[in-house]
Amino acid sequence: MTRNPKNKKRNTKAVSSMFDSIPHELVSEVLSRVASSSIKDIFNAKLSCKMLNEIAEDTYVYQRVSLDEVPIIPWKPISQEQVTFLNTCLQSENPESLYRQAVLDYFSRTNLESTCMHLQKAVKNGHTGALYVTCIVLLFSGDEELKQQGIKLLGNMKKTNGLKRRLRICRNNLNSILKMIWVKNPVLLEPPVCCTAQDPHHRKRRWSEVEEDVTCEACVVDQEINLLSGRYNFD
Repeated sequence: MTRNPKNKKRNTKAVSSMFDSIPHELVSEVLSRVASSSIKDIFNAKLSCKMLNEIAEDTYVYQRVSLDEVPIIPWKPISQEQVTFLNTCLQSENPESLYRQAVLDYFSRTNLESTCMHLQKAVKNGHTGALYVTCIVLLFSGDEELKQQGIKLLGNMKKTNGLKRRLRICRNNLNSILKMIWVKNPVLLEPPVCCTAQDPHHRKRRWSEVEEDVTCEACVVDQEINLLSGRYNFD
């Protein structure tokens, strides 16, 4: 049995009429929550009717769309539509998109200016991973004053309960990305030494994935650098 095209048009008009009666901001909020949980669901919503497709193009929706299912390095060429989508996410200041761009710029493209710009925006939007990478950039800067800022910042992350729980996730996420790209930034060849104390605690080098209760803030940072260094493919 074939469907009557007229019925389909009537149904489409009915759906459009229903959304016309709902405030645009409310629909945008609903779509942004859909986007934050599943990229597939937001694409399906866009395909469902013209009204949702138009509202889903809001910057607010792109800011919150989840990129969990989008690989940072595609294994095969992507379509122009996908390129446009990713560029729109970046232009809309999607935190994860900003973070990924910063990681690629710093580790693979050695573009420090672009790295700092994207990290600043991502941190402003609450991306903890971007805060972690900011620490790494400061520590490897080669500037003593900036290194001290990195030590302090990473130390504060370790001391703050909410951030401390997320620190391991940030490190693991960054390591996962670094395994997929060629690292070309030469400053990463020589990890900095943060603790320069001469007492025995400085010589303790049995760092492991188990986070130890180390009171020396600089030693804590040396531990973190050790956990990160050597996990990437250097070109």
